[in-house]
Amino acid sequence: MRSQIPAFAEHLAARQLALGTITPYLSELRRFAAFLEAEGVAFDGLSITQATRYFVREGRSSLTTRRALTILNQFLTWAKHPLAPELGAIRLPRAHQAAPDYLSEVEEKALRKALKARTDVRDQPRDRALFCLLLDTGIRISEAAGLTVGDVELDEKTIRLVTKGDKRRVRFLPVETRDLLRPLMAGQPAESAVFRTRTGRAVSDRHIRRLLDSWAKAAGIERFIHPHALRHTFATSLLKKTGNLRLVQLALDHESPKTTAIYAHVADEELRAAIEGRCK
Repeated sequence: MRSQIPAFAEHLAARQLALGTITPYLSELRRFAAFLEAEGVAFDGLSITQATRYFVREGRSSLTTRRALTILNQFLTWAKHPLAPELGAIRLPRAHQAAPDYLSEVEEKALRKALKARTDVRDQPRDRALFCLLLDTGIRISEAAGLTVGDVELDEKTIRLVTKGDKRRVRFLPVETRDLLRPLMAGQPAESAVFRTRTGRAVSDRHIRRLLDSWAKAAGIERFIHPHALRHTFATSLLKKTGNLRLVQLALDHESPKTTAIYAHVADEELRAAIEGRCK
């Protein structure tokens, strides 16, 4: 099994999955391969009993068990393993979905302020445009990294994206974001990346993570901020402003309203905290 993991990684990359998605997949598969080796179980002869023993032995939470089961099932399906249909038929109890990590209003303002004020940073114009784009549109970091000059229509106030599942979508650009993008695109060919490194290459997902970590510290935010938290921040802010969960679903390109429902939970928690604060 272990020898098949690199080929599966190439398969995931071909599906244009972000590095942050691929890495946990590969880590999980390596853990499972180590389990099979320790148990002396051949991958080709893997049974449902042996696969189940892996999850029980790991002592996982229900959420991580569901995630691991999904990863293993995808790998078995890709490898055309006869156990794939049986493993895919397992239905675990739905885990409680944790509230999304997002920036508070204070943190968001601090980040935007730092991005605007630190003109001494060499790549400040690019970084400010990048993170304001993420905060103002809710697009994924992989979508921002893959954005080309030809994808941006400043006059039309839109950007064209190839989103998850190879779907083509159009997103609206607020006026400030358009103004920040304009100088990055000036004189560049349509196929050029909007967000480039100093060598002219498109920034990678990993590069964006490092940049955000640096800017969060500059803004005085001590906790770790994952770039996906900016997407959650956009969604939470949009729900607060509109009170319309359907709009949030459309903006995030969620196929199911159940996926978007986590933001309603956030709004409920904040409402409860506000009410409790008023009663003190």
